[in-house]
Amino acid sequence: MAAGLCAMSTFLIPEDFRAFMKSVVVYLETSTDDRFLDAEDALDAECGYGGRIDGIDTFRFKYITNDGHHRWDLVLKEAQIRDIADGLLIEAEGERFDIVRTSRRTPVGEPLLIWGEYADDALSVRSEAELLRALDLLHDASLEKPRLLRLWSAADDQLVAALWRDRCALYVVESADGYATSTGDQTLTESFELPDHEGKNLAVPWSDCVSWEYARRAMVRFVEHSDLGDIPVEGRIPSLLLMMGDVDRKAALAVRSHVHNDLDKTSLSQAAPIPLEVQGAEDVTSEIELEAPLGPIELSAWARRLLDILHVRELIELGPGPNLDEISYQLGGLLQAHAIDAEHSVETAEWLANEIAAVHGIKTLFATGGDLQVAIRRSRDL
Repeated sequence: MAAGLCAMSTFLIPEDFRAFMKSVVVYLETSTDDRFLDAEDALDAECGYGGRIDGIDTFRFKYITNDGHHRWDLVLKEAQIRDIADGLLIEAEGERFDIVRTSRRTPVGEPLLIWGEYADDALSVRSEAELLRALDLLHDASLEKPRLLRLWSAADDQLVAALWRDRCALYVVESADGYATSTGDQTLTESFELPDHEGKNLAVPWSDCVSWEYARRAMVRFVEHSDLGDIPVEGRIPSLLLMMGDVDRKAALAVRSHVHNDLDKTSLSQAAPIPLEVQGAEDVTSEIELEAPLGPIELSAWARRLLDILHVRELIELGPGPNLDEISYQLGGLLQAHAIDAEHSVETAEWLANEIAAVHGIKTLFATGGDLQVAIRRSRDL
């Protein structure tokens, strides 16, 4: 995130930050074994995020002003947090950063589109036509479940899009104009959820969403001009997305061994096409052919492909015991019984991951439910 640093300044406690500290105090007083404090974003609210930094009683918070133009970094002791929550403390020392840049960066390299955590879940964009084709494929995939994508311009401005079916919310994380969120029908009060880049659930209000065609056109414009054109926006973004501004295009590329500039070499080329709706025939008594169940040989081969994918991505570690044929046979039975459900349900996928981890011969399975969903789909396609 581009930001101009100011010296230590006096931070006058605004009401939204005080409300945030009240929620922190409530969480601190919660007696539970799984309480989580020691991470940069362990605690979050609409106005910012933070976490404990010394393992004892010192916390660092990042607060974003309502206009999206400034970010404050605040280091607070637990006693100060409680005083702020109680209204006893009305100011604190902090560092203020200017989020809005005074000038646009010089474009370098190619725009980048990312829709997953693996190397082939990314595209170095060479043309508008290639970008539009990738967006359309991601839109097709979102007809079944919500999808999250990230888009960087060649000038390192960043956009996050949450799409589901024919609606899409656009969140500008980094640009010369600061943060921005698209605004749609403000009478809508419900939302949908999807995992963010770290697997946390991101609530996307339907009121942030615009039509897919509108959003698709805006994303193409963002790549070229770093703004959303004529889409109405507000100067805010969800707190879960705030940290994405700290990850620029170079950092995103650094964690991937290689990023393709040919869409046909990415994971989108392997996505199964969305079937067209078939009108029901009048003769409802006609027989329907069902896909024949896989036999032991096919299931074992599928299991072996799944093991290979997990191994390449360092998501599994085998131990001493049965050979691969025996492990594949056991795993094939689990796939036959639960793979289809796991592909469509994260909860089932997480349960299946635990079952696979318990298979004799598998020492450790590092894959999450989401990892397993991707691996099952790709091993099935192969």
